[in-house]
Amino acid sequence: MITVVISTNRTESSTSRVAHHMANLIEQRGEQVRVLDLAELPSDFFQPTMYDARTPHFMELFKTYIEEARHLIFVIPEYNGSYPGVLKLFIDASPVKSFWNKHASIIGLSDGHAGNARGQDHLTGVLHYLKMHVHFHKPKLSGITKSFDSEGHLNNERYITQLEEHADIVVGVRGEG
Repeated sequence: MITVVISTNRTESSTSRVAHHMANLIEQRGEQVRVLDLAELPSDFFQPTMYDARTPHFMELFKTYIEEARHLIFVIPEYNGSYPGVLKLFIDASPVKSFWNKHASIIGLSDGHAGNARGQDHLTGVLHYLKMHVHFHKPKLSGITKSFDSEGHLNNERYITQLEEHADIVVGVRGEG
């Protein structure tokens, strides 16, 4: 099973649109996929005891979306030259050993010109620390808010092609996953 992580807690975001687009591509390739939306984190999970006594709702989300996944695809928007703090908080609050030896990939988004390359590097370092295998192919989607049609569907052909190639790699169609 593959989990696509909407790595922001903003609702109706470009990140959510790209994550769902990616999930559809994975599903089209015959792979089971789930989408973890960090906007669905329980409001009470951020507390001093979160490292010791995680809430049942948080642990249910973690088990369903992280423990049961073989590959995590993080769709990360650029926040202040990096990735969103809610993703770091989620990782920090999670049982670390559950990430060990899983595969991960990172899709960067920004309104600027670099597609959150810096945030991808920052997250790569954290995921390596968690003993994850981070894939070398890291799509960077810049100018993201201008890349959707009036109905909210991705319409940038270059980005659609990049995500299709990434889906092939993740599910192993190209023998690189």
